Amino acid sequence: MQSSSSSRVFLTGGSGTLGTELRKIADKYNIDLVCPTSKECNILDQSQVFEKIKDSNCDTVIHAAAATDVPGLQSDPLLAAETNTIGTYNVLRVCVELGLRMVFISTDYVFDGESGNYTTDSPINPLSVYAKSKAAGELLVRSCNNTMVIRTSFFGKDFPHPMAFEDQWSSKDYVDIIAPKILDCITGNSSGIFHVGSSRRTIYDIAKTRRPDVKKGSRTIVKHKVPRDTSMIISETKGDKKT
Repeated sequence: MQSSSSSRVFLTGGSGTLGTELRKIADKYNIDLVCPTSKECNILDQSQVFEKIKDSNCDTVIHAAAATDVPGLQSDPLLAAETNTIGTYNVLRVCVELGLRMVFISTDYVFDGESGNYTTDSPINPLSVYAKSKAAGELLVRSCNNTMVIRTSFFGKDFPHPMAFEDQWSSKDYVDIIAPKILDCITGNSSGIFHVGSSRRTIYDIAKTRRPDVKKGSRTIVKHKVPRDTSMIISETKGDKKT
């Protein structure tokens, strides 16, 4: 769904995997993206965040900047908390002060992966340091009005590993598939929690769509705990939703 009138949107994390893809396709949605670098808008510097967002003349902020090294953050919980929680608070506070809508890019890892097919009302139970820091940021955002939480998960445009788990299920997809769905989702004045992704598949099934020679593997071979099934019931993104 494309917007009929142009809108101006501020984006953090514009140089990341998702941000880069959003920048490529924003024009197709009549969205003018303002994408400062992390040096120009350090989310840990609240005064800098305030000035950059205020001067942008945007009415919506997509907060995609995050620390995402899931295994690495296990040994650096303070980095996770600083970037994914405190940084999110800084952006949220500015949005509230300026009366702007905030869209927070969250993760399917807020769920523990024990059951799968999670709805937007399912209780969260994050297990990893990364997931806990994102869940904390999500809860902060959810406590305020005029906010949207998008839970999603994605690879780059290719599957990055020679092996993929056949015993792990997800709604994950590739970033060039997920990015348009996110822009569809933010169109209009929607608020609340949205699940953005594709149909429930094993990671192996997802991988072989772009890497036919990928080998089957099991999540039991890795040292850290890998959730079994973080698949989500995908939200309807057409029209407005208020919660």
